[in-house]
Amino acid sequence: MIRLNNVVKTFPGKTAVHALQGIDLHIPAGQIFGIIGQSGAGKSTLVRCINMLERPDEGEVWVNGLLINNLGGRRLRDERKKIGMIFQHFNLLKSRTVYKNIAFPLELAGFPKGEIAARVKSLAELVGLEDRLDAYPSQLSGGQKQRVGIARALATEPDLLLCDEATSALDPETTKSVLQLLRRINSELGLTIVLITHEMAVIQEICDRVAVLEDGRVQEVGTVVDVFTRPRSTAAKRMLQGFLQPTVPDKLAEAGKKLLRLTFIDQKAHQPIMSRLVREHNVDVNILFGRIDQMKDTPFGVLMVEMDGDSEQIDTAVQFLQEQQVEVEVLG
Repeated sequence: MIRLNNVVKTFPGKTAVHALQGIDLHIPAGQIFGIIGQSGAGKSTLVRCINMLERPDEGEVWVNGLLINNLGGRRLRDERKKIGMIFQHFNLLKSRTVYKNIAFPLELAGFPKGEIAARVKSLAELVGLEDRLDAYPSQLSGGQKQRVGIARALATEPDLLLCDEATSALDPETTKSVLQLLRRINSELGLTIVLITHEMAVIQEICDRVAVLEDGRVQEVGTVVDVFTRPRSTAAKRMLQGFLQPTVPDKLAEAGKKLLRLTFIDQKAHQPIMSRLVREHNVDVNILFGRIDQMKDTPFGVLMVEMDGDSEQIDTAVQFLQEQQVEVEVLG
C-alpha cells in the first residue's frame, strides 16, 4: 500500500531541522498502522510526505504502486482524492454546517447535488451524526467535530486514511469512541489507516503494527504485541517505561532480590501458570505489579514478581515459565 524508501526532509533556517533522516517503511494494505514517537520525532512530517503536503528532499514515496514524489497539478489532486486526512484540531469550516463541511470536498470535485446529498447522508449515518447535519461547529462537542472530520475525509471514498494526532484534543471517553469508529471503518470499508500519535494507549487500542520514530529515524517496526512486550530499541523501551514496563522500586533493586518481569500473551493470559509454578517447583512468589489487558484483540498479562528459593529451584522455575512460552526478563 505505502512504501517509503530513504525519505529525507530538512527544514532550512539558522538552525536546520532534520525532520526525517532516511526513512524506510512499508505499510501493508488493509491494516491500522501506528506511528509513535515523542514531540519532534518527525511523525507529522512523515505523514504529510505520504500525501505530498510536504515534499521530501530525497527518497521515494510509493502509494498504491504509484511513485507520487514528482506528481503535480491535476494528477496530484486526483491521487489526493484517494487519501483522506483528519487532524488534531479538526480544521472544520466554522461558517458551514455539518452537512456543508462533509459536502465540501465533493463540491470541489464537481459532484452533482443529488449525489452529494446521498453521500453526505450515508456518511453522517456512518459516524452517528445524522441528527446534527444542520448544526455548526461551534454547537458541537470535540468528539462530534472529529466525527465530522472523519466523514469529510471519507467523502471522496479514499483507499487510505491518515490520522495526525486525531485524538490528542479529546478526553479519554471520547477518544475511545472515536477509536472504535476508526476500527469499524477499517473493518467495514477495508480502509488502510495510518495513525500518528504520542499516546501508547491509542496504539494498544486499535493498531495492528507500529513504527517507533525518534530524531527523524525509524527505531523499530513490528506487530504491536511484539513491540510492546518485547521492545528491542532504546526508544521503544523508553516510551513503554511506566506503561507496560513498570520500573523496579529502588529499595527492591538494592536488596538484591530475584526480580522477574513476566509477559503472558494470548491464551497464556488465561491459564493458571503461576499457581502451577508455586505448586510444582517449591518456590515462593511475591507479586509486586500486575496488569491484565489486551492489544486490539490479543489478551496479554504483565507481572513483576519477586521469587524466593534456592538458586537451583529458581533456575528450574524460570525454565518452566519459558517452556510455557512466558516471556521472562530477569531484572535483578
